[in-house]
Amino acid sequence: MQKFTESEKRKWQEDKRWIESELRSYDNTKKEWEQIQDDIIRGGGCGDDSGIRGTDIGRTTESKALRLISNRRLAQLERTIKAFERVLTRLPEDRFKMIVLRYWTHPQPLTDDGIAMELFVDKRTIYNWCNGIIKELAKELGMVD
Repeated sequence: MQKFTESEKRKWQEDKRWIESELRSYDNTKKEWEQIQDDIIRGGGCGDDSGIRGTDIGRTTESKALRLISNRRLAQLERTIKAFERVLTRLPEDRFKMIVLRYWTHPQPLTDDGIAMELFVDKRTIYNWCNGIIKELAKELGMVD
């Protein structure tokens, strides 16, 4: 059995909290990604971090395309969305329903006990499913091996 240092345990807890936060705000992440794209395409996005300046005034399409592929925030959001989609689309129906109930239902009417009852499983199973999904997301995001 693999032993982890206190530092590794703390790092994993931080990563786990971040992934759970991203799961809860997944819809907002997708909306932000679409908004940044829209801003760039419609001519906004002046606050991007692409390093592109207005020297090519006559080359609007090329400039927008370059800003779309070089915007760091857009790229990070896209990596996160794609990683989540790869993991979430492979989930069995009961685990996906658990994600919907635990992370995406607002306001949250159910506790973990209630979610377990809804899915006809033990509360411990809910924790195991969550931990497994979070580990898969961490792998897909390149946070762990």
